[in-house]
Amino acid sequence: MLVLIYTLSGTMCAVAGIVMLARFNSVRVGHGEAYVLITVLACFLGGVDPFGGFGRVLPLAIALVILQVIASGLNQVGASQHLATALWGAFLLAVMVFRSIWKTRFFQMVFGR
Repeated sequence: MLVLIYTLSGTMCAVAGIVMLARFNSVRVGHGEAYVLITVLACFLGGVDPFGGFGRVLPLAIALVILQVIASGLNQVGASQHLATALWGAFLLAVMVFRSIWKTRFFQMVFGR
């Protein structure tokens, strides 16, 4: 079973490389590094448990829509890629802090749930 998972992972990576070749007309190892932070941020924002990896599809889809709206807004403002990466990181930290506060009993007692 584990060999099947690795085979599927390698096949998907190959397809992603071919798609990147078709889109950018070149292939580099570091092309996908910019998407790692956004992917982790989407998972945290969508409510996926980082320790168990369990979550729901609808909150993740809503998180992706929110992130796309923010990315479009940054693009419209003309923000540089370095500023956008810093903002994604700050947003990830804010989401992590909010989720840790949300799990405490004090916050739940004050705001209910």
